[in-house]
Amino acid sequence: MSNFSLHKIALFKDLSQKEISFLADFFTEKEYSHGDKISQRGAIRDKTLVIVDGLVAIKQNFDGDQTIALFRQYDVLGEMALIDKGSVHSYDLEVASQKLKTLELSVYNWSSVVKKNPELANKVYKNIASLLKYRLTHANNKLWTLFAAGKVIGAYDDLDSMVKAWIEIILQIIPADKIAFMSFSSATRKIQVHKSFGFKLKDNSFFDIDSDPLLSQLNEKPATTILAKDKWPKEYDILPYKCKGLIVSPIKIHRKVIGFIMLGDKNNGKDFSTNNRILLEALANQAAPAIEDVMISEIMAAEKDMKNIYIDPFAKI
Repeated sequence: MSNFSLHKIALFKDLSQKEISFLADFFTEKEYSHGDKISQRGAIRDKTLVIVDGLVAIKQNFDGDQTIALFRQYDVLGEMALIDKGSVHSYDLEVASQKLKTLELSVYNWSSVVKKNPELANKVYKNIASLLKYRLTHANNKLWTLFAAGKVIGAYDDLDSMVKAWIEIILQIIPADKIAFMSFSSATRKIQVHKSFGFKLKDNSFFDIDSDPLLSQLNEKPATTILAKDKWPKEYDILPYKCKGLIVSPIKIHRKVIGFIMLGDKNNGKDFSTNNRILLEALANQAAPAIEDVMISEIMAAEKDMKNIYIDPFAKI
């Protein structure tokens, strides 16, 4: 590790040599082997780690573990542990190289740094803020998208118009060749395709979710899922939205799925990224309450029409 320098790490930008030396005493060196679990989804964040040598994969367990992002030398993982006590990991972290060397700063040791050198701690906090700002900016303008989606919610009171506007927003931020927006009824187990472009799905068509191995899995275990090129399970070959690369985000209220947003084949030919995942999840969360409200309104309107047609005429006899 003699050639490794903490100066090259964005989290420690603008720290003096004296401050770097002070901070280095609070790090511990650790080594891992291929396949080792560094942290697991749902576990409390208790440390920040810096990759000295090797690769770390962010894993999602969906129909088998899938790698959704890779981190390498000088990358920092778990920095939120320093500012959000008690927060939990959103994904599994696993060693993706034969060997991994890290420098790790525990939450306990960080509290000692804060007490002994608050000026240094404030510099690190500012760097964390800059890092988060950078990630938001490179998450395909997540904040702008949420703002635009909020405007859409307030402008439409019918689902089809809302969906059309949302699709326009999504494709401006994540240019893709294919997109579909679907709602789901747990009562009927039916999926309705409200809008589809590029996929072999017809607008306003319906199909049984139990006939779809991917969406039925996502209904049981809601999680935004990325399927990279050439890594589709064989049982998915029959799906009408089979493509080179796919990202699907369930639209849910709490744990109840009420729809799906689906994108296929990025315009640049690359796989969908973690940043794309962040954006699509944010938009799905933004969409969920509005979709639920409109769906309830449409059901109530349909029930009223049924009452007028089949009940009221007889009531006058």
